[in-house]
Amino acid sequence: MPQQSKTFRVFISSTFTDMREERRILQKEVFPKLEIFCEAKHAKFQAVDLRWGVNEETTLKQETLELCLKEIDRCQRISPKPNFVILLGDKYGWQPIPSKIPEDEMKLIHPELSENDKNLINNWYWLDENAIPAEYVLQPRENEYKEFKKWEFLESNIRDFLRKAVFSSHISIDKKLKYFSSATHQEIIRGALKPYDDGKNPEEHVFAFVRKTNGLPLNNAAEGFIDLDKDGFQNSYSKDQLNDLKNDLETKLKSNYLEYDAKWIDGKSHINNVEEFANKAYKYIEDIIQSQLNDLHIEDELNYEINLHREFKNRLNEHFKGREEILAKVKEYINNPEDKKVFSLIGDSGTGKSSVMAQAILQNENAESNTAYRFIGTTSKTTNLESLLRNLCDQIVKTDGKDMNSFIEEADQKSLHEINTLTRIFRKCLTLGTVEKPILIFLDALDQLSDSGSARSLYWLPKDLPDHVKIVVSSTPELDKSLLGTHIENLSDLSEEEARLILDQWFEVAQRRVTPQQYDFVIEKFNKTQLPLYLKLAFENVRHWQSYDKALALKDDVKGIINDFFVYLEKEHTKELVTNVICYMLCGRYQGLAESEILEILVFDKDYWNIFLNKSHESHRDELEGVTKIPIIVWSRLFLDLEPFLTEKDADGVSIINFFHKQFVEVLTEKYGLTTEIT
Repeated sequence: MPQQSKTFRVFISSTFTDMREERRILQKEVFPKLEIFCEAKHAKFQAVDLRWGVNEETTLKQETLELCLKEIDRCQRISPKPNFVILLGDKYGWQPIPSKIPEDEMKLIHPELSENDKNLINNWYWLDENAIPAEYVLQPRENEYKEFKKWEFLESNIRDFLRKAVFSSHISIDKKLKYFSSATHQEIIRGALKPYDDGKNPEEHVFAFVRKTNGLPLNNAAEGFIDLDKDGFQNSYSKDQLNDLKNDLETKLKSNYLEYDAKWIDGKSHINNVEEFANKAYKYIEDIIQSQLNDLHIEDELNYEINLHREFKNRLNEHFKGREEILAKVKEYINNPEDKKVFSLIGDSGTGKSSVMAQAILQNENAESNTAYRFIGTTSKTTNLESLLRNLCDQIVKTDGKDMNSFIEEADQKSLHEINTLTRIFRKCLTLGTVEKPILIFLDALDQLSDSGSARSLYWLPKDLPDHVKIVVSSTPELDKSLLGTHIENLSDLSEEEARLILDQWFEVAQRRVTPQQYDFVIEKFNKTQLPLYLKLAFENVRHWQSYDKALALKDDVKGIINDFFVYLEKEHTKELVTNVICYMLCGRYQGLAESEILEILVFDKDYWNIFLNKSHESHRDELEGVTKIPIIVWSRLFLDLEPFLTEKDADGVSIINFFHKQFVEVLTEKYGLTTEIT
């Protein structure tokens, strides 16, 4: 789905138990003001605080730190500046054992272990050859080890002998860090010291707020605020590591390393000047956002829409393979001056029409042609026929070097909101095509048009085209009667050979593979439907398989594979969240909702809100008092997993999120027991 607004997504990195006051101030005082500031600038602000984003399933699967690091990477991709805020006190924090150890590192570790230690490692770390490169994966906590105290003791033992082995090995210093660093330290390395993209200059936009607490006890009286050794005193290793981390940050961040004072009162650290802390945090972040907004190229409405569709086309073409026969037919049509009909590509939902259209555009657009394309349903302006035609006409006329106002007759200017007038103007625009500059128009997914004004009857689409004009459209079979008289080509099923090419490409990009047995299983299942949508959903399921997984399961049809995908999502994001979000979306008037509506409804749904509070850590619940929408991280993680299958539509002037493929609506309506009429 194209990104339709600038999003500033900031990851908050800190230990939990000692920084509750700071997090509360940011959540209640700073972030709401930044949201308002960004909204006024037609942008979004999202604070990513994972104390609400890590569910019990993720913790037991030993994926907590991996989830945090992935979210940091997402923040850096979505929002170059700012994307990372650090809160540090006197606690170094949880020091996890690695969730994954590359095979080449394990080969260096093994010779340094005792036989007992090797047995323990072999029991908890299993080789996954589906990863590229292969790696050993820490196994989920089950049975007695679901109890944290028992796991904490075992984890400490594994951590100790791993550190001794790694210290003696020839593993490089950079690779040793994950064995000796806290989770917060590893987050800071990823987000500030050695970020995802070294070209982002973190010293310009990453902030570290570092607390100095006067009167802090250095024993178990300060439990939760310092790291303790077995005797109840401050742990010297953790203290030294934290001091080194602070020195590194101060050197790297310079003026963005901000210290503030606090006092130890009644067993807690209290900030001396709360207002100053809040104002400083707001001002620093606001200044960076404002500078980013100032640097943005301000686009007019037309160029903004064009770029959204260009972005969507490029994304579809990134890993495109096959479909040579139908693409050759499109090229033949475009190069045939005798064919005056619209070219219609017809295929069921899920057959890959949008990808074929994107590739056809790539192969046929050139500097000499006046090319316009729209993927209907991917932006709010394309689902409404009036805005679609106005936008297309504006682009055609401007590309031809003309001014829209001078091109339109005065009588028409007075009725630009009438479809009949726009249809007449659209057909007049088509007469601008010449030998030197022919007009090429690609309209994907006509079936996604809102039917207001009988748009899907396609009366506005010319039956016979002027010279030097070609129009290529796509639709599901439901509009085939409206497309009678056009040049119709039916999109065939995806061949096994093409499916293998596509699947191989996806695995390469994901840096994953599957065993020959697993691969053959996927292809065997795909051949029952031969649908690109089935292949995509199958991939989303199987890319999580490890090489040691023997119980292989994929449903035989699209309905089944969608159900499987949502079973996976329910495990990743909780069943309650997924169920509620899907039900809200499908029960909306247009089977979709605005993002703000989803966030607010989740709070006002008392049943869900109580479940969410009960699953939140007890010490964090008071921070959620009085909020008017769900913490953004809870929704955004689910949204990012759903995004390949979502679209944005216009509904009474509001942009709403819903599913691009109708199969999702049909399957999920049944799965979640809804009676919504499918339209």
